[in-house]
Amino acid sequence: MKRKIIKEYTNGEITVKWQPDECIHATTCFKMLPDVFKPAERPWVKINAASTDEIIKTVEACPTDALTWWYNDPERNNNKNFIKMEENKNPKPKVQIFENGPMHIPAEIDLVDNDGKIHKVNEDKYICRCGHSGNKPFCDGSHMKMGFKG
Repeated sequence: MKRKIIKEYTNGEITVKWQPDECIHATTCFKMLPDVFKPAERPWVKINAASTDEIIKTVEACPTDALTWWYNDPERNNNKNFIKMEENKNPKPKVQIFENGPMHIPAEIDLVDNDGKIHKVNEDKYICRCGHSGNKPFCDGSHMKMGFKG
């Protein structure tokens, strides 16, 4: 059984957790905050290269749970989920296409195959657009290796 990799980075105020197995390489993090998220470097997260608020905003934009965060002071975490839910209120779900990456189908929308089976019930779905995924129809990040543009 493959051991799941989890990395944590802290600036003292918050901790950012990275789970590479959850990452679909949508590139949101390093497009939004290239001084912090540097995929070609190790460690790839330079947690002290931006303000806490900028890091939180960028991590919140991650389309998967590959990047998550929490306050190091447990008292501050009590309001975190409420604030996120309030900021993300949107009554109409949207399908989003990531530049050079997958298509995101939100949890509220069912993905039904030709046999009538519903996949990933109540979960966000990331659909391969490059054709190279080893887990079709879902994205496995192969578009990065293949240089997919679209």
